[in-house]
Amino acid sequence: MISILKLGLALLVSAVIVVEDLRHRQIQNALCGFLLLIGALSAVLCLGWGGLADGLVGCTWGFAVFLIPYGLGGLGGGDVKLMAGFGALIGLRGVIPALILTACAGVATALIYLLWARLRKKTVPTAIPYAPAIVAGSLLVAISQMGVN
Repeated sequence: MISILKLGLALLVSAVIVVEDLRHRQIQNALCGFLLLIGALSAVLCLGWGGLADGLVGCTWGFAVFLIPYGLGGLGGGDVKLMAGFGALIGLRGVIPALILTACAGVATALIYLLWARLRKKTVPTAIPYAPAIVAGSLLVAISQMGVN
């Protein structure tokens, strides 16, 4: 029951985040914090304090890995915080698969953006919203974990 509630809340928050990133190219800190809170609470309820530790380590890894492209100017701060929130939600075991799936979704998103710009004979965008890729990769992992916790 908790897994279904966790996933439902994550889907709802993710939808808002994707729309916000597509429209305004920003992600609210409160939404990323809410994902982190969902992850922490569900981890404690399902797995106890060990689950909370796993979620916090997942949060730290998600944050740390995304700091590298952020430092190089390839991602925004909201993307880093979003991955941290998802890291808390999916835990340490889910972060690496989520990062790989996010990268794949990011490539697909970039190709779609480039194709769309070419078809509309517009200039190629200099920045592509990355929240849809983060959400897709992370939610795929969260769904795959449904039976685990």
